[in-house]
Formats: sequence, structure tokens, C-alpha cells
Amino acid sequence: MAGTAQASADAGGPRALAAAAVAADVESGTIELVVVRPVSRNRLLAERTAAVVIAALALNAAATLTVAAGVWLSPDIHRDVPLSGVFAAGLMGCGFALCLAGPALAVSAWGSRRAQVIGATIAIGAVGFAVNFIALAWSKAAPLRFISPFHYYTPGDALAQGHVLWPQLVVLVGVGVVGLVLGHALLMKRDLAP
Repeated sequence: MAGTAQASADAGGPRALAAAAVAADVESGTIELVVVRPVSRNRLLAERTAAVVIAALALNAAATLTVAAGVWLSPDIHRDVPLSGVFAAGLMGCGFALCLAGPALAVSAWGSRRAQVIGATIAIGAVGFAVNFIALAWSKAAPLRFISPFHYYTPGDALAQGHVLWPQLVVLVGVGVVGLVLGHALLMKRDLAP
């Protein structure tokens, strides 16, 4: 239950915001105004990245605090679920949000139409989920699970164990950082004319 609530909060809003970070300005024709002002491409991407990260942290914090309050207020659940596990799952949610937002920002830095970019980022999430599901259900596809963020995002395990699963968190954050670096490289080299 907690993992589902946090996954919903972590994946939707920040990913949509990241998808529209640059592509929305290109599509509407305002990118030239943004770039013509003394605003560098680096600053533009840094500001958009900060907005995505802040939104992801805020949504994740709200979901985590809500679940923590529910656990704390329910003696039956509190006996079985440590609050440290709730906060560990929340931190895993931040990693998951960054894992999806980084590639979404890269797609946005490359794309020109917001709808196409949002569709591509939804496809990335859906394909990642499907690959993980197939890898869990079919033994011959089991090695494919390592390419899905859903293999590494295991808030239920963090919740039950009461601590952060550091190897998985490192992979999630690493994918997000690689996406941000790729987005930066793509934005530096692309033509921003609509």
C-alpha cells in the first residue's frame, strides 16, 4: 500500500514536468525569447532541473509523511512496520523519481513537441514496468529485470527491513544523473528553432 502511494506520487508529476521542461518552450515558440535574454542554456536546464527535483521531493515528502502518520496512528500497523522503514521507502521514492525524471529531461531537451515528449516518457515508464513484469514471470527473461527501474525500486523491502537499500538507491540515482548529463549535452548541441 505505502509503496503504491509513493510510486504514484513519485512518478507522475515530476516526470510530466520534466518531459515539458524544454520541449514545451520549443513547441510554443518561447524558447527563442528565453534563450535570447541573457539566460544561458546551462542556466535554463539547471532551473528546470531544480523545479523537477523540488516537485519530486515535495510530492515524495507529502506521501511519506502521510504514510508515516497512518503507521504511527495505527498501533496494529506500527507493531509490524517501523517508522524507519517508512522513511527508508520515502528515500527510495526520491531515487525512483530522479531515475524517471533524468531520462525525461533528456528526452525533453531533445524533443520539440510536448505531447511527443510526454508520450516518450510514459513509454519509458510503461516499458520499464512491462520488462520487469515479464522478467519476473518468465525465467528465460529474468536477466532483463536489471534494465528496469522497477527492479531497483523496492519500497516494500525498505519498509519491511526498516532501512535504505543502498545498492538499489545508487542505481536509481545514477540513472537519473546520467539522464541529466545526457539532457545537458543534447541541449547544448541542438537547434532550438521550432
